[in-house]
Amino acid sequence: MKIKRIVVALLALSALTYAEDSKFSFALRGGYYLPFTSTFNDDYLPAINQNFNELDSYFKSLDFTSTVTQMKKLNGGAVFGGEFEIFASEQFSIVFGAEYWSKKTTGTIDAEGTIDEVSYQISEGSLTKASVIPIVATIRINLPFKNFRAYIGGGVGYYLGKVKVEDSWSWIEGSETVDSGTREIKSSGSSFVPHANIGVDLNLTGSITLAADIRYPFGSINSFKIKSDTEDEGMIGQKLTFTDINGVEKDFKLELSGPSLGIKLKILF
Repeated sequence: MKIKRIVVALLALSALTYAEDSKFSFALRGGYYLPFTSTFNDDYLPAINQNFNELDSYFKSLDFTSTVTQMKKLNGGAVFGGEFEIFASEQFSIVFGAEYWSKKTTGTIDAEGTIDEVSYQISEGSLTKASVIPIVATIRINLPFKNFRAYIGGGVGYYLGKVKVEDSWSWIEGSETVDSGTREIKSSGSSFVPHANIGVDLNLTGSITLAADIRYPFGSINSFKIKSDTEDEGMIGQKLTFTDINGVEKDFKLELSGPSLGIKLKILF
């Protein structure tokens, strides 16, 4: 409730800045976001890769040729978006912005061999894609520098997250496909997350500025609800869960804490 009150207060403050002598800017932002996704990297990922390794050991025990590509960690990736900044005074401004970040990782195993003169070709794959759209509001305070603008600030963001999990498989015996298919699960979640902000603006011309900043959110999306499941419609509305390497069922979480480094081309009006 406190975070929601902050959002309402920020919106109210923005309405007070629409005086005739107000100035504002619009900026396109690109950069790199590095959230520390510990649930995925430390719990989910080892369980997926353990499954591939166990299959690899089994196929090799049958004297099959087996190749594994392990799923990699879900680390940082490119982010892009825009922001609208309203200058309330020489010291203060309020910013509204939205961005998009996504990252995916895959793991596969391919095996082939012969048993009793019958050839087998077997493959399995797993893909996980996470994406986040943060809609943020920030108050910035200008620091006392003359030759350029530097600021610190803070605010809150409403983070819309999506996670897609896709499993695929194929089993060919001789020249006949015994089994093949794909299961796709889509889920979504959201959360209010506070953040800190620091940056600097350098004037290129009278109305165009090059800016660089860092926004650091503190929080996570703690659960995701399944929106579609191509194999089991009964799962719709349930939480997205997984079984970790110790056999414990856990909710899928997406930690959002981490630096979002941005470069902006800003136009002043």
